[in-house]
Amino acid sequence: MTGSRRFHLGFAFGILILLANRGGAADLAGSLSVGGGYLENPLGVAWESEAGFLSQNLHLAYVGQGERDRFKLGWETAAFEFGNGTDLGSLRNGLGWEWLRPSEKDPGLVGAGLQVAWKSYRDRYAYYDHQDLDAYLTLKTYPLGNLMARAVATFRYRRYPDLPEEGFIEPRLNLELKRFSAGGTMLGLDVNLGAKKFYDSAASSVWETPNLPSTSQLATRLNLSRSLGDRLGLRAWAEARFSLEEFPHYVGEDLYDSPLLDFYAHEGFDGLFALKWLGPGLLWFEPGLAYGDHDYGEILFAGEDGGATRRDTLADLFLNVEKTFRAGSSRLRWRSVLTYRDQDSTLDAYRFSGLSASSTLTYFF
Repeated sequence: MTGSRRFHLGFAFGILILLANRGGAADLAGSLSVGGGYLENPLGVAWESEAGFLSQNLHLAYVGQGERDRFKLGWETAAFEFGNGTDLGSLRNGLGWEWLRPSEKDPGLVGAGLQVAWKSYRDRYAYYDHQDLDAYLTLKTYPLGNLMARAVATFRYRRYPDLPEEGFIEPRLNLELKRFSAGGTMLGLDVNLGAKKFYDSAASSVWETPNLPSTSQLATRLNLSRSLGDRLGLRAWAEARFSLEEFPHYVGEDLYDSPLLDFYAHEGFDGLFALKWLGPGLLWFEPGLAYGDHDYGEILFAGEDGGATRRDTLADLFLNVEKTFRAGSSRLRWRSVLTYRDQDSTLDAYRFSGLSASSTLTYFF
């Protein structure tokens, strides 16, 4: 079966489930979205060719309500296709279960979830096909009337059938505080601690480490949102990442097979500031600016750049436009995003500037 047929068959299967159950199942909920866009640098390296893309996403969930508990069994399918000969298309299917118990004292809750997912790639990247097992526990409470506290513990197990050296386990812990004021201001603090460890013995030789490669990172983020009137608000955040354990930075000829694309690969600072304005026709406009300073440390390239240090600074100018249409309990949301990125780097391969644009239509039911 070709990659293109595999994409559309998975998506069509989900559509059939939706059509077959929409009429009489009051406990069915979900969303269906289609979108497209354009990227000048799909992988974030300078010599890439620009590419258009199409996206399709279907999420279905059966919701059961007990005396106190709520259960959810869900299925999701997400497909991406890229043009211009860029073999980055993928199809992801996932089956998940979730349990939630609301608190009797406040809007808090406890919950747990489990998802099994499998993702396949197109053509020359097909050997990156993998399976994920994800689990989480969450607790949300309001110790004070205007203070929310939440803790989420997650665990991921990923397996690559054709590339066992890429398999890893990843535990994470997120702690979040939010304080709400009567004037429409929210102040928040996020603390995120994560670790990633490769578990196959082949990983040591591939990443050229004496033991099984692993890494860990601590990230802290300050969040602010504030209402400036009936139609105007702002949001801002600042985040700092700290590497707790050195990351293996070996890079072969294929940048797609690079840990530099990993969340843990850099430490440094990121920030964002945006205004949100409700304009004519109930259109939301959100212009903003984002900035990042990312330190990747020493890179062990196989070629002449071996031992080079990579550090990137990037600035994004963006505009989000969004509108929601309502009909009874259903919603239709249109969202478009336009971004211009200017990135400088100590390495030529990561020095570029370019546009990206996307538009998505999502139906919630």
